[in-house]
Amino acid sequence: MKNYIKKSLTIISAAVTALSLTASLPAATAADSGVLKYEFEDGKCSGGAIYMGVEDVPSDKMPENADFSGYSGNGFAYLDQKGTTLSVEVDVPEAGLYELAICYCEPSDPNKKVQYLNVNGVNQGEVSFPYNTSFEEASGGVVNLKEGKNTIELKAYWGYTYYDYLTIKPADKSLTTLSPTRTLSNPNASDSAKRLYNFLCDTYGNHIIAGQQEYCGSHNYNSWNDPDTYIKDNEAEFDYIKEQTGELPAIRGIDFLAYNTTSDWRDQAPERCIEWTNKYKGIATVTWHWNVPCEEGSSETAFYVESASATYTTFSISKALTEGTWENEVLMADIDLIAKELTKLKEADVPILWRPLHEAEGAWFWWGAEGPEPCKELYRLLYDKLTNEYGLDNLIWTWTSYTFPTSAAWYPGDDVVDLVGYDKYNAVDGLPNLSSISSTFYSLVQSTNGQKMVAMTENDSIPSLENLVNDKASWLYFCPWYMNYLTSEQNNPVENLVEIYQSEYCITLDELPDLKTYPITEGEAPVQTTKPVTTTTKSTIKPVTTTAKPQDPTVPEDVKYGDANCDGVVTIADAAAIFQYIANPDRYGLSEKGKKNADCSDVGSGITAADGIAIQKFDAKQIEKLPE
Repeated sequence: MKNYIKKSLTIISAAVTALSLTASLPAATAADSGVLKYEFEDGKCSGGAIYMGVEDVPSDKMPENADFSGYSGNGFAYLDQKGTTLSVEVDVPEAGLYELAICYCEPSDPNKKVQYLNVNGVNQGEVSFPYNTSFEEASGGVVNLKEGKNTIELKAYWGYTYYDYLTIKPADKSLTTLSPTRTLSNPNASDSAKRLYNFLCDTYGNHIIAGQQEYCGSHNYNSWNDPDTYIKDNEAEFDYIKEQTGELPAIRGIDFLAYNTTSDWRDQAPERCIEWTNKYKGIATVTWHWNVPCEEGSSETAFYVESASATYTTFSISKALTEGTWENEVLMADIDLIAKELTKLKEADVPILWRPLHEAEGAWFWWGAEGPEPCKELYRLLYDKLTNEYGLDNLIWTWTSYTFPTSAAWYPGDDVVDLVGYDKYNAVDGLPNLSSISSTFYSLVQSTNGQKMVAMTENDSIPSLENLVNDKASWLYFCPWYMNYLTSEQNNPVENLVEIYQSEYCITLDELPDLKTYPITEGEAPVQTTKPVTTTTKSTIKPVTTTAKPQDPTVPEDVKYGDANCDGVVTIADAAAIFQYIANPDRYGLSEKGKKNADCSDVGSGITAADGIAIQKFDAKQIEKLPE
């Protein structure tokens, strides 16, 4: 990138030999393979228990199907309910990346338990422990450790798991370099797609690109705007970022959820892709919440399955992949429709980061509800249709992955994936989580042997600059979800938002090169060693805050009518938060204070669509005050 970005890239000298992980480990504590082993019964436990043998386990903590006889050392430990902790102190000969393995037994949940992994008091992500009835090892991911003593802690998220020991070993040296292939999966990719991809390769490991998901769907801010202007003053999230930081994100997240053959409602998402790329000179990443009929013959659509939402579809992916079924007719018609919309982008010379079938492994969407095999079959079918039949050469294919032991089985294949993404939602208990989740990052790098770049394709809290730098977590970009996922202090404190956006490490819209002329280099990317970066700021712009409209003095002090997202102001974003809450309270929850604030029309009637409409009226100055 060198001469193509307005600010100089932070090129750090290769004197990062501290990342060399070749030193031998102390013979007294390490096996011949260089593995260090630490028994959890020798560690510390808060709220859980340490058992010095099977006979120590109380009857109410002894599942009938569990076999603890295979533990090593003098005993094992138990992580109880949410919030309990278990930790060991490890001692490593030099700083660098280390791979963890954790021996555990999880006989309680037929699926899995998930715990937080903390290193030296900083969250590094989550670790999944699938169901098993005896002690066996699972990957704990890859973490960055300092020379000497480090504390590795498991903190219960789902809890109720038994732990025997932890091992650490130097990570493969390939993880200390980021050298993804420069060749896109589509050998016939357009020059524009190649130029964008080369820019991403040059950026990876040196900078993080700022992204933001726009508000989408039936409540899109601008769906009724002038048909020749689909992005008006960037819209709420983008205005908020500009007001607070003085900058705009380089990447705009856009959702094609309005595009299916069951419904004829459209929200001009393809046109916004074109406008953001060609007029604003940004980068578009496109998700497709693929709405299908709730049931055969229904005009109502959904993408959630029954276990995930009150509004759901019974649509079967396996049946959809079988010729002659009504589901297959819908599937193929929808693919044809989406191809026509994506063709608009091709004809406008707009390359996009294309992210279909996201979060499949979570199983809350119909495309992931029946396991990995039909999902991979659908992904590859979609790839073949769009790439080979429709000739869409402007797509950079992105697969959203996880770091579960089962995740490898879901991966569609290197030949149909260009980027690997991760959707980060780990802010809990009303507090932001500014962790870089470096363990997750390096586990994803490891999952493709470093061949694919890794991005934070959705998130709540943006990791802090300090954590990104110290943990050497080189995410390609971040992209907060819309509304309160961006604007609330419980997700993104303004101070952190300003720091990351104004840092030299973060690439914003005005700092993108001319992607229409960016040079193309095929083959392997230059080797980039993960390393510290400078943390200087771009400017001293003082954050601009919005002032709330005055409230009726008769309103109780603990209530700010209309402020559903509790960001201190009443705007259209609060209406959006209410509509989302009504549609799916499990995914789009409101705090208890937010619920009180949201009940602003016919107070006492509960949260209804009327509350959202009242806020819209207030924002448009059709009414002077709330409650209505």
